[in-house]
Order: sequence, then C-alpha cells, then structure tokens
Amino acid sequence: MEAGADTRTITPSLDHPVYLAGFQGNRVATRVAHDLRVRTLALRAGGGRPFALAVCDLVGLVREDTLAIRRALAGIDAVVASTHTHSGPDTIGLWGPDDATRGADDAYLERVRGSVVASIRAAVDALGPAVLRLGDARAPGLIRNFRDPGILDEQVVTLAADRPDGTPIATLVNVPVHPEVLDGESTLVSPDAAGATCRAIERERGGVAVWASGGLGGMQSPDTETRTLEEVERFGEAFATAALASLGDERVEPPLSYRHAEVRLPMWNPTFRLALEAGILRGDLMDGHLTVDVSSLELGPARMAFLPGEVLPALAMHVKELLACPAPFLVGLANDELGYILPREAFVEPEDWNDPDPHYEESMSVGPETGPLLVAALERLLGTTEGRAPA
Repeated sequence: MEAGADTRTITPSLDHPVYLAGFQGNRVATRVAHDLRVRTLALRAGGGRPFALAVCDLVGLVREDTLAIRRALAGIDAVVASTHTHSGPDTIGLWGPDDATRGADDAYLERVRGSVVASIRAAVDALGPAVLRLGDARAPGLIRNFRDPGILDEQVVTLAADRPDGTPIATLVNVPVHPEVLDGESTLVSPDAAGATCRAIERERGGVAVWASGGLGGMQSPDTETRTLEEVERFGEAFATAALASLGDERVEPPLSYRHAEVRLPMWNPTFRLALEAGILRGDLMDGHLTVDVSSLELGPARMAFLPGEVLPALAMHVKELLACPAPFLVGLANDELGYILPREAFVEPEDWNDPDPHYEESMSVGPETGPLLVAALERLLGTTEGRAPA
C-alpha cells in the first residue's frame, strides 16, 4: 500500500461581504476564528491507479464544481466532499442577503476548485510506502438526533496511514454529526468541530488529519447548549480521543478497488425547482431529473460508500450494514450536496412549505425517491466490476 496527504487553506477574504451558510440568510462574516482548509488523503495499491478523497471545510459543493475538479485530474479516481460546517461561506447559493439573491461568490468557488485540484495532485505526488490501520469506536454523550431521538449513530471509524518507519502520513476520521457547535448567532468563519478534531489529531499524532462527515442528517448535531469556541475545542478533543484510542495494530492490505455510477433522481421539491429556474441554485435538470454520483471503495477489510448529501442516520446505518465489513465508512456530501437523504418510509410531505416543521428535512430534500434510488445504485456497485470517474 501507498499513501500521501496534503492540506491547504481555502479561507475566504473578508474584504467584501461573505454570507455564511447553513442557518438563516444574510448572516455576514465578521472575523476568521480558524482557517478553512481542504484536506486530502491519497491511496494506491500495487502501483495501480491512485484514489484521492479531498474534504473541504464548506457547507457543500454542488456537482458542477466537483465534476470540474474531477475532470481536471486525469488518471486519478477522486471524491470531493465537504464537512458541512455552518460557519463557512455560502457555496450553494441559498443564504444570500435575501431570497432572490444568490449568496455564493463565483470567484471564490473558482479559487476553491483550483485549490482542491492542487491538493489532490500534491497528495498523489506524495504517495509512498505506507502501513494502514483501522479503528472503530463509539462517541457516547456527544451526538444527539433532534428529529428522531431514538435513532442515533455514534460510530466513529478511523483509518491511519504511517510510513514504514512509523512516521504519520494521515488520519481519516469518519464522524456522523453536523459540525455545528457554533449556532446561527455566530458570525465567525470556522471549520467548527471538524477543524478542531483535525487540529487535535495533528497535535497528538502528526501528519494530516481529514474529517469526513457521515450520516449527519435528520438532525444529528452536537449534544450541547454551549455555543462557544471553547466548546468547539472540547468536541474536537473528544472526537479525536475516541478515534485515536480505537486504532489497532492489524494492517490493511490490498486490494484497493474504486467503483462509480451515475444516478438520475426525479426533482420532486418545488422550492428547489424554483431556485434552479431563478439561478439561485446551480444544476442541470433534464426531463425533470438531476444526475448525481454514487461511488464505493474497497480497501482490504474496509469498505467506503460515498453519497451526495446528508444521509439520515437510519438510512446511514442500513448502508453500513450493506458494506458488511469491520470498519464501514459512509462519507456524505460526496461529489454533491443534495440536501437531506431520507428513507422512503420516513418521508412525509410538509403541509405548509412556509413552516415545514416537523418535516423540515423533507423540505430540504430532492424528493422521496432519492434515498431508495441511491441505495439501490450502491447495492449494484458493491457487486459490480471496477468503474471509473466520468470523463
């Protein structure tokens, strides 16, 4: 096995209004608490085709952005995901100064795309002999499901990559929670708990730490009422401690196999349709359908599933069962940000679209068939021959 890693800053300049994403609109950033970063882990087995996972400290990137990145990376299988921090710039378009104005800065998005391409190339260039180890832990008392309190995913899965002499290369940690300790009252730029976890791992272990958000939908969030930077650090230390303590000595050996498929999803959501027509959102509707990407990675005893949005925990735990391995990684917000991905049986259309609670997640979902279609595509991938990223 070979591994390489890279990280670089993608913090926006505050010399013009930066609209923060994830809560209410017209929330303008006032200060940078911690830099936003893209963090990349590259892997290769037996001198074959490299795979790279790049994760940005952003609320999400739509397929048009991730597709442009992947097309610039000939010869590399790449997945571009986001942590889903709610203290980063609007990169989707929904959180501008008013409902009719797109909040995303296209010049900033161009810079992000360039940084991600450069980071993936650098991580691949850094590939060298590596020893890979897995960890599987629980993080009790840190995560709460605000939609369905009785359905809770507390699994933290970890992959550590070291050089043969023991020098750390990277640590990938997969956590099923919104990194949103800071709330909508904050105007700070911050990677929130995702960044704090990575900083804690890097202080303790060295190398590059990569946080990949798991099934954080519906609404898996930090279990706290304290919305301070000190609380952000506390959560980061707790997740880092759980991840590092779980690492074992058993080595991850080849094979490494990446599979990819495109899926067409019916666009059911009338609000999303209007936003696409108005140019607030970006995306190509063909015959009322969106094209999205689903992919998987087999890595010795580990399996990873990459889904393009915020997977609710019940569906996420089902996906992990499908992966049928000791260390199941589910990476959400991968190659797209579709909003919430619900089980079909849990999907209830809001009676009032202006006040959708208790079905807020449905109001921010492409539609009721999204979850079933994505899971069906993943099931097919897990039994198909190797695929490639789109040309």
